[in-house]
Amino acid sequence: MLLNMTIANFKSVKSPQTISFEALKDNRQNPAKVIEINEKLKAIKTSAIIGPNGAGKSSFVRALEVLNRVVTAPEENENPLAGALTGTVFAYGVDKTTPAVITIEVLLDKGKGTDEEPTVIAIYRFAASKDKIFEETLFHSYNGSRKLMFERKYDESDNTYSYRYGKMYRGEKKRLAARIPDSASFLGWAARKGGDTCSQLYSWFTDSLHILPMGVSAATESYIAKMLTAHPSWREQLTNFFWAMDITDIRRVGVRDDGKVTFTHVYINDKKADGYSNLFTLESLSLRRLTLLAVAFFECFTSRKTLVIDDFGMLLHPDVLCHLVEIFESCNKESQMLVVDCNPSLLKEGLLRKDAIWFAEKNHESSTTYFSLADFKVRRGKTLTREKYLQGAFGALPITSEFYFQDSEKEDR
Repeated sequence: MLLNMTIANFKSVKSPQTISFEALKDNRQNPAKVIEINEKLKAIKTSAIIGPNGAGKSSFVRALEVLNRVVTAPEENENPLAGALTGTVFAYGVDKTTPAVITIEVLLDKGKGTDEEPTVIAIYRFAASKDKIFEETLFHSYNGSRKLMFERKYDESDNTYSYRYGKMYRGEKKRLAARIPDSASFLGWAARKGGDTCSQLYSWFTDSLHILPMGVSAATESYIAKMLTAHPSWREQLTNFFWAMDITDIRRVGVRDDGKVTFTHVYINDKKADGYSNLFTLESLSLRRLTLLAVAFFECFTSRKTLVIDDFGMLLHPDVLCHLVEIFESCNKESQMLVVDCNPSLLKEGLLRKDAIWFAEKNHESSTTYFSLADFKVRRGKTLTREKYLQGAFGALPITSEFYFQDSEKEDR
């Protein structure tokens, strides 16, 4: 479970920006929308980053993708940084070698918050350019007490790495450190070699973190087919899910031997009782997107996941978008979801807690800043949160201006 994340010098983000998924201690907020970890710590089930196009909302998702790809990269990948950071603009670095910095806090063990059964949180810091990792540090927090697991820092004076290990670190050390390339993650290598300490956080990347694709590609169909094959009962659940979204003509969802997903449509006035079958690739983009979201939700309902969805409202009606959040929160107990979108429908009254809503906008330097709706003291009144946002009460709105197209080619003629 992701509790906090900070990024700096990454894409449009200059100074360190933090988004927290820890619930504030506020009795006015809905307690049903949080996951209780212990008496002092609660995590928010669903959080949203909202803002105009080009504000840097997705930089947060891209940073998670970079961490995931670098940490889980196989040893034969000579430079996982190049693949993960290709196209990434270090917009505010002195040069292209100035590192991006990403720090995450992840719940490893819920425990009970006692000395005998402590709550364990991993604090992982990663600083890298496109060519090398400059810093990699892992702490474990036991009921708030930080203990160093390992620290890896690059010394530019002699082009070597220095390592420090905490007393509680368990796993291979010196021999492993000597073999790791500059562009590879010590966390990933140590975990794959069986290191107990690094395996805990590594498992979160491989088993719990799920960054959803857009929902219309061949990779998407492959994922859906894999899940429906592994969980045959989900096929009926999927048709019920469609009905909940007012899609009432789909009676069956199947997976062919070649891995193709099919939908059987039956209309009220259709004389053919069996209806007709249609391939996934021939369905509307919105139906494909909903199918992906449904299957991802089912995974969250049956195992603990951190689900991250960029462009959440893409191809979806605003009412459907809100209903998806309601379904996720009503069926979910231990998973969390982070969504990124431009759609102010997510500001619907009572849909999300105030501390679950984050805004993104560009400052005077044109760098991205994130801030929470909970930072605003809003008086209760007739004006709803969504309307206040559209009126400019919180910022994070596009500044539009007039545009006139000039046909220079016509003038030249």
